Amino acid sequence: MTNELLHNLPHSDEVWRGIGGHFDSLSQVLCEFVDNSIANLLANQGAARNIAINFKDQGQTVRVTMEDTGSGIEDLANAFRLGGKDQQKNPLNEHGFGMKHALASANPENNSWIVCTRTNSDLTQRQFKRIQYPYKINELPAFTIKEDSEHWPGQFHGTGTHIEFSTSKAMFNTLRQGIQGNPNFGTCVRYLIEDLGFVYSGLIERNVASFSVTWESSGSSETLPVEAVRPEIESYYHPGQGTEQIDLGGGNVKIHFTFASMKEGRHKKYYKRNMSSSGLEIRINGRALEHNIFKEVWQRERHNMFNHLLVMVNIESSQKDRLPSTRTSKNGIRQGDPMLEQLLGWVRTKMPDPPKDLQGDPREVDLFEELAKAKRIHLPPNNIVNTEQLVFKTIGERVRVDLYVSYGGQVIIYEGKKESTTVQDVYQLAMYWDGASLDGVRPTLGILIASEHPESVKTMIDHLNSMRDATGEPYKFQMKLWRDEGIDYPR
Repeated sequence: MTNELLHNLPHSDEVWRGIGGHFDSLSQVLCEFVDNSIANLLANQGAARNIAINFKDQGQTVRVTMEDTGSGIEDLANAFRLGGKDQQKNPLNEHGFGMKHALASANPENNSWIVCTRTNSDLTQRQFKRIQYPYKINELPAFTIKEDSEHWPGQFHGTGTHIEFSTSKAMFNTLRQGIQGNPNFGTCVRYLIEDLGFVYSGLIERNVASFSVTWESSGSSETLPVEAVRPEIESYYHPGQGTEQIDLGGGNVKIHFTFASMKEGRHKKYYKRNMSSSGLEIRINGRALEHNIFKEVWQRERHNMFNHLLVMVNIESSQKDRLPSTRTSKNGIRQGDPMLEQLLGWVRTKMPDPPKDLQGDPREVDLFEELAKAKRIHLPPNNIVNTEQLVFKTIGERVRVDLYVSYGGQVIIYEGKKESTTVQDVYQLAMYWDGASLDGVRPTLGILIASEHPESVKTMIDHLNSMRDATGEPYKFQMKLWRDEGIDYPR
């Protein structure tokens, strides 16, 4: 018998293409990089905890950069080794595949990605390290760059990691998945901001990191913060809100839970009180892993009578073996994982049957449709009563006004809440007014309508009515109740 050694070293290009299919969208790609940054920031609590993302429209491609103020990558060989977990700092970077998978998904041609990193040691020596395309198995060079010959490519001045790559417009346009129409470049970036605000809401609220996103396209640019995307809770179901220690199979973890009925939120993608944004949401240490789970919990088909239901579960533990296993791309929990099944069973013990919304209580959108119908009946023909009116069209945006009424030279815009208003709603109405004015339409009255208005809202209405809009004309805002407009609500 003779032994023969088979040389089975994989082909780098084929490996690159093979690992690049784990993400469904550019949003998921960027979340992988953010996970690594947050894991580093949590392990190395520095004074500055910033994550900055930039998009530059280059016609057929988009140049994307992302930078953090972490401690940099100490072991570059491990970071670029498939399955490298020697420097694992947190369950957020548990697999050792994520960064390579994400780069391969964003740049499948393997011809435009660059990673620069700077540790404390590098900073002292006024240098940084750069690794760049193409990815090669066992032969990936890392360049040490002296800053007197080449400057750090990022915007921050301390330690950290800077990632950049070019991606196709087709990949960039995955940011608008699930959105109707053909939103422009800046609007797609706003959808990403909402994704980040949802996925990392628990971490943003804990001030683990401060996010900013910048975009540049066709001579325009804007920098926007990422704020936590949270639901608007209408009421709670038993057991309400609380914290409990449970064992999912690997030892006790802490579970923060909320069982609630939500209002229809103002976000474009999340907490919309519809079939695609209700049900069970699962987070691990504040990071969203799954949402919109229904049938897997209660073994029944979805129905719009359950659109109001929101169950939020956040599992807290620093020990990975006590947590459900995530997919390699961390865009979900592995199906069939016994800890996931244990968690779903725990939810069922708390809520054996999902409560139905059978009260006939109208939604906010229903109230506006009822009001629009009443206006159409009582106004003369050939006038405009529209719940789909868009403003800011002249600058390429598409912001929908709650209700737009135009007749006899009068233009009335409405902003409303089903229950009580807030100061934020006053500014939303002012935004509608400014958008219409920018489009060349002069509003004559803005109405804030709800079931009640607190004193703070009345004060802000008076304040804005003392001011003028961008055209030099005074604002004219009023508060009304649904009953003032003939709508029988509250019932």
